[in-house]
Amino acid sequence: MNTNTIRNFSLACMLSLVVPLEVAAQRLAVPEYVTCDRNQLTSWQGEITRVTRKGNGIDLAIATDYGTSETLTMAGASWEEVLAQFRLAGRPFRADDWDRLFDTEGNHQPGLRAIVWLCQAAEQQPIVNWQLPGR
Repeated sequence: MNTNTIRNFSLACMLSLVVPLEVAAQRLAVPEYVTCDRNQLTSWQGEITRVTRKGNGIDLAIATDYGTSETLTMAGASWEEVLAQFRLAGRPFRADDWDRLFDTEGNHQPGLRAIVWLCQAAEQQPIVNWQLPGR
C-alpha cells in the first residue's frame, strides 16, 4: 500500500468515529413531562423570532437550530389553560414567569429560545419549554 492509501484509510476511520458522535449530540432527550408516544413526537429547538398573544391564545415563530422557520398557534378556553402547556427551563411554568420572558408591551427578550414538543396525536397539546437567554 502506498502512503496516500494508508492516509485516506486512516482519515476515513477517524471520521467514522467522529461523525456519529456529532449527530448523537444534536438529538434531544425527551423529558418526563412529554407523554407522547416517541414514534409520534417531533421537536423544534431554536430562537424565538415572534410571539403574539391574542386573548386566550398565542402565535409564535421560531428560527430552528436546523435552519428552518416554524410557526405554532396555541389556544385554550382560558389563558391559564395555555400557560399549563408551558415550561421554563424544564420546570412547570408559573404565571409570573411571563414577566421574566416578556416586557410590559409584550416584546420577548432578545435571544429567547424554546424547545417545542409536538405530538401527532390530536388529543395531546404542544408543549413549549422556554429557555432564558444566556443559560
